[in-house]
Amino acid sequence: MSLPLFKRQKLPLALLLCSTTLPISSLAKDVNFTDPLTELNSALWWKSDGWSNGFPFTNSWEGEAISFSDAGMVLSLAPTNYADTGYPYQSGELRSQGFYGYGCFEIEMKPVAKSGVVSSFFLFAGPYDKPAKGNGKHNEIDIEFLGKDTSVVQINFWTNDDRYELAHEHIIPLGFDAAEAFHRYGIEWRRKSISWYVDGQLVHKVKHNASDPIPQVSSSKLRVMANLWATDNRISNWAGYFEAGDFPITAHYRNASFKSRSTCKSDE
Repeated sequence: MSLPLFKRQKLPLALLLCSTTLPISSLAKDVNFTDPLTELNSALWWKSDGWSNGFPFTNSWEGEAISFSDAGMVLSLAPTNYADTGYPYQSGELRSQGFYGYGCFEIEMKPVAKSGVVSSFFLFAGPYDKPAKGNGKHNEIDIEFLGKDTSVVQINFWTNDDRYELAHEHIIPLGFDAAEAFHRYGIEWRRKSISWYVDGQLVHKVKHNASDPIPQVSSSKLRVMANLWATDNRISNWAGYFEAGDFPITAHYRNASFKSRSTCKSDE
């Protein structure tokens, strides 16, 4: 999940808005990729660094909260190193350089099992994440783990919804604890449907219709993102109550991929 960005630096508003967006004219091609996430591939990804999203997040995004090794990528949530953020915690968020259209988006991950903490993998565009020819409106397709119960996963989407008013939350029982081992999670985005997969098996599907549309490439391509965040306890009825302690809190990711002309369904 993502929301409008707020920079830590005190800059003029016009400069602030420009600073949250990378040049994208050469990054909008749908090029398939497979990345083990053992190091930062700067041609594919960049780290959110030095800003925050505001409520209901209680952390800023800092590049140092993302690390890589032969085991994959780690997003770390910990007390902030930057008191001037106004937030008690800092954490990591990875963003794709490019914006992508229809296809299969997959990642292997181990989310955090801690109340009030959200581990995510999602597709996103919005006013400050606007691709070439995009309409600049909020479009998003989610896979989220609420740390209060990692035996389930929440999926969601928004279509041209800057007010975040029309969500489509759906809880899927997994039959295992996702925090204990890596599993593969997929979003298959097509013009007429969105399908969510776990370990190559279809777990939920929604179809496009005029009265309740899904995001469309004709409106905007989407950025690929992953983040870890601590929730404000005013939304504890959704995410659970967050209590500080046992830092750093870490979510683990590996083997991210996008295939434009492929299904997420396992061949097995």
